[in-house]
Amino acid sequence: MSAAEPSLDAIIKSKRSLANNITMFELARSDGEKLSVCAPGGHIALTTPSGANRWYSVYKQSEDGCSYFIAVKREDEGRGGSKSLVDETEVGDTIVISEPECEFELADAPAYLLIAGGIGITPIFSMWQALQAQGHANVKLVYLAHSREDAPLLAELESSPNASDITFHFKSEAGERFDFFDLLLTPGQEHLYCCGPKSLMTDVRDMTGHWSTSRVHFEDFKPVEAVRRDDKPFEVSLAGSDKVVHVSEKETLLNALRREGIRVMSSCESGTCGSCRIPYVAGEADHRDLVLEDEDQSRYIMACVSRAKGDAITVDVGSVDS
Repeated sequence: MSAAEPSLDAIIKSKRSLANNITMFELARSDGEKLSVCAPGGHIALTTPSGANRWYSVYKQSEDGCSYFIAVKREDEGRGGSKSLVDETEVGDTIVISEPECEFELADAPAYLLIAGGIGITPIFSMWQALQAQGHANVKLVYLAHSREDAPLLAELESSPNASDITFHFKSEAGERFDFFDLLLTPGQEHLYCCGPKSLMTDVRDMTGHWSTSRVHFEDFKPVEAVRRDDKPFEVSLAGSDKVVHVSEKETLLNALRREGIRVMSSCESGTCGSCRIPYVAGEADHRDLVLEDEDQSRYIMACVSRAKGDAITVDVGSVDS
């Protein structure tokens, strides 16, 4: 998933808990104008108080078109963006968001099977709502979570007029993982949309290998692991200056540069969009992105996810603002 660079001032109109460690944010333009229409499955990027860009699915847009609703899972073991957004903002604060984009597009189909796990319900919820509004007669939703307390938007789904078309599965109550075998054994004409944790995505991928690839769609929230347990610190020299930036084992190159007041354009911060590409002129890069071609890896590095293989690397970020 990627999104445009955040450039639109938005006010946090409301903020509340949706589930364990999951917070709802209602965002409205600071000038009071309507927001662009966000397609079902669409997302926005925003800049957190820490300076990190993060993207979030818009699970609902207000009827008057003036508010986006997003759900943020506070990740203690993450890169700090979600913690910053949840812990360091209040209602009335201004943050910067992007225009909406949609790479998890809802196609026209005779039937739909929607599968969501935990926070992965956010893009799926927007699809469910859109299909219900259209009066589509053949839509099934499977919603999985560890417990009811861990399931955002559960009350809204349980009170839906077509709640009988939803299968809820809570591991704490069932005592075991959901068995997809019967559901996915025989593909029909439906399009399948799936979003959730890696284990869920893997299960669904493994069991839909005999489906037409054009009818199976995934939204992956964590395509690249930016910080790993065995990472080591390294030094970054900035070409054309005497400045050296220390990157710890627990932070990304992008965040280290930001900490030193060096602005690098970024968007997805997950190694998939290419916005944070910077030239490097010395050292060996540990490339972890999904963007650079082989011929480009000797000249560029993606600052959001990639690192130095050794103790040092030299990059060219142009003029240094410190």
